Amino acid sequence: MTANISPKVRVVLIDDQEVVRIGVRSALENDGQIEVVAEGETETDALHLAREYHPDVVLFGLNTITSEKPSSVVLSACDTIRGLVQTCQTNILVLCRYAHKVLVRAVIRAGASGFMLKDEAMNSCALLVQTIIDIARKKKLTLSLSLYEKLYINGVELEDLPQLTARRIEIMQTIADNPHLTLNQVADLLGIAESTLRNNLSAISRALNTPNANGAMIECVRLGLVMIA
Repeated sequence: MTANISPKVRVVLIDDQEVVRIGVRSALENDGQIEVVAEGETETDALHLAREYHPDVVLFGLNTITSEKPSSVVLSACDTIRGLVQTCQTNILVLCRYAHKVLVRAVIRAGASGFMLKDEAMNSCALLVQTIIDIARKKKLTLSLSLYEKLYINGVELEDLPQLTARRIEIMQTIADNPHLTLNQVADLLGIAESTLRNNLSAISRALNTPNANGAMIECVRLGLVMIA
């Protein structure tokens, strides 16, 4: 009997530094579980290659982010990520040298499936490979241990951090962004039924061990999962 062999995860690699692309491609393909089907330098390349090759994951490097002024680049990157998700239905793993809270939240809200520090990815091929496979096959939101430690500095341990899906974080952020709207109006904004929204809010409250949606919102803000303008 022939054993079942899992197909390789197809990856498009985007990074404006050629030496990074060479190193990452070599590391990924040497593992044997991943096939880099195409690579490019720019956000335009990312959209074009994703449409052409239909990858499981786009590995999206952000090299022009600085520790002082990430804002304008973040906006452009988020537009690209939204385009990839909406038109190509692909998963995106963002690699960046800096782990700004605003940056991570922005790219996740735009639709990225995961975020890794570039140094961490380059130093551990096994971790990068596993993260890509997790995103491609399990479709889960992926943040690494070191990134959790950087983002959640208020004494919250990783094992204690509530595991909300990206969609439920989006629900809470939408409510936070639109405090003047009723639940029915928020549901319309999210494209779901009000009953579905209420069910999600109940599930979020249970996950956060809070008595109601208001308590859940306070906890989301405290943990840094939701931003209040």
